[in-house]
Amino acid sequence: MKDGVRVYHLYGLRVHSEIALPAPIARSDIPSYDLQVCWGGRKAMSDEPPAGQILATLVLDNGRGYTLVDTGRGFTLRFHRTGEVWIDPDLRVIRVHLAADVHPDIAGLLVVGNVMACLLTLAGESVLHASAVEIGGSALAFLGSAGMGKSSLAALLCANGARLITDDVLRLQPNGKGWRCLPGTGHLRLRKNAAVLVEHVAATRLEATPDDRIAVYLAESHSMPLLGALVIPHLSRRCHALTVERIPRSTALLYLMAYPRIRESGQRDNLQRRLDFFGRLAASIPVFTAEIPWGLPFSTEIAAALARGVGLPELQGVTRCL
Repeated sequence: MKDGVRVYHLYGLRVHSEIALPAPIARSDIPSYDLQVCWGGRKAMSDEPPAGQILATLVLDNGRGYTLVDTGRGFTLRFHRTGEVWIDPDLRVIRVHLAADVHPDIAGLLVVGNVMACLLTLAGESVLHASAVEIGGSALAFLGSAGMGKSSLAALLCANGARLITDDVLRLQPNGKGWRCLPGTGHLRLRKNAAVLVEHVAATRLEATPDDRIAVYLAESHSMPLLGALVIPHLSRRCHALTVERIPRSTALLYLMAYPRIRESGQRDNLQRRLDFFGRLAASIPVFTAEIPWGLPFSTEIAAALARGVGLPELQGVTRCL
């Protein structure tokens, strides 16, 4: 499973990893790193929560999901039927195990996705379940649960001149002027029903992923633009025209709370931390809902109209009919 030690740059962190990660390689002339990822080998897995205090849990209809537990000697993140990650108390070292029948490349996908989201959340960082692109120096983020079209919309905008910032995990960092968007893995993971977008994106390479998606790698971006707008998308084959509506600040907090990246437990300190973060975000960033016509052929106007609808600069690329 070890694939040679490399250092990656991911969500503002330098990650020293024994496991190959689908992420940008960091500069080699900087010796230090923020996180060490170790390969722990294969092991038998139980879907029962580890002993300790449950901090977060998610159970999907197919029985998969995860449970994050504070064991008192660190943290254990158990992925049902898949694997387990031990996290040291200082959040500086993790050890990854997989079940015997799981594809080895799943380890890297887990690390750059849910594992990093859990680590950042445990560290008190600001994390959204969102994909984001850069348009004219500002960032537009699509917020939502799995299957709501975040990656597909990011791909659509990248096909029309936007630059990818991150897919599925968005780390925000306040800097006194707003919220900086830190770059992620440098690729989009598209479901097969969005594969038509691939041929219109300036991909540097394409890869099939072990979870049956297409990884679309784009030119690396090192910029950290300020977040200009958040959009909660609703893709529809029934609507025929894009509608964008700003959510009043008085209710934006409730919308943001509905789409956490990590489903933390309802403990008072966790809830207060989420309320503080989402409250600051709702007070400073416009949040929109968008009803978006979806289906082939994609309208030539969707990408440009989305940018205009949320008040961001015009897309500079050639708007394509997809």
